[in-house]
Amino acid sequence: MQNQYDNTNRGAAFLRDKKSENAPTWSGPLNVEGKEYEISIWEKTSKAGKDFLSIKVGPPWVPKQKSDEAPAPKRPAAEIDEQDDIPF
Repeated sequence: MQNQYDNTNRGAAFLRDKKSENAPTWSGPLNVEGKEYEISIWEKTSKAGKDFLSIKVGPPWVPKQKSDEAPAPKRPAAEIDEQDDIPF
């Protein structure tokens, strides 16, 4: 039997194909205490000439919907029941 790998409190960063100057150099998933995040890393140089990494942690990345794709259909109000979560 193969052991399950535990990704808790672990992450990985992968080199990206930068499409803009502001895009991160590296990015990938990060798990902190069981919650999923996305890590973005930029390789930078300080004014003093020292190389450093600038790091940002945020919610998991979700690809944007292409403009030529139809949005997901919304349910008519008649189909919403009392069990559904209401955002207000």
